[in-house]
Amino acid sequence: MRLTALILCCLLTAPAFAQDAALEDVATPDAVPWLAPPGVYDLDPATTEVTMTARRFLMSPIRADFGAIEGALTVTIEAPDTSELTVDIASGDLSANGPIVANMLKGEDFLNAEVHPSISFTVGEFTVSDAPSSLEGELSMAGVAHSASFATQLESYNIDPDTGALRLRFVSEGELDRRDWGMTGYRGIVSDTVRIRIEADFVRTAELPAD
Repeated sequence: MRLTALILCCLLTAPAFAQDAALEDVATPDAVPWLAPPGVYDLDPATTEVTMTARRFLMSPIRADFGAIEGALTVTIEAPDTSELTVDIASGDLSANGPIVANMLKGEDFLNAEVHPSISFTVGEFTVSDAPSSLEGELSMAGVAHSASFATQLESYNIDPDTGALRLRFVSEGELDRRDWGMTGYRGIVSDTVRIRIEADFVRTAELPAD
């Protein structure tokens, strides 16, 4: 009985040991917090989701999912807290809970996608680690640039078995007041507070040369 239990324990823990070995050059078990290795990372749009939700009077909440997303992350060697992040989202490429809602969000009272086809978020001087942090940067939306803050957590990191590249997965959430970006339409029907949630994968495409 004891032998069977020992074998079962070894089988259950084997994948964890294998993962630790694969990440030996990436993470140090004693490091608190773990810092992302320097390099240039590209956002993987195939595994990235950006959603926007807002309360709606006497109706189900508005939910929009954005399609076309691009982004880049640079983690520096000499100072990890001076990393840079840029994310660009096509404001007109979204699906919502119904075509009426989708057209309303794309329209001039909200994102005004025809005139302002891009939503961009840029951040500088932050540390990329597995410690909870706040990303504070400039969010440009509907033709207005305003500061925005997102609570961010590095959810996982691993080595892609097919490419050998390092992958980082982040989850970010934040609440915005849409009036800060000039979106004042439909007040009394749609809440001023809008929640943004981002689940994003970044893949390291290049290492930075040592000085």
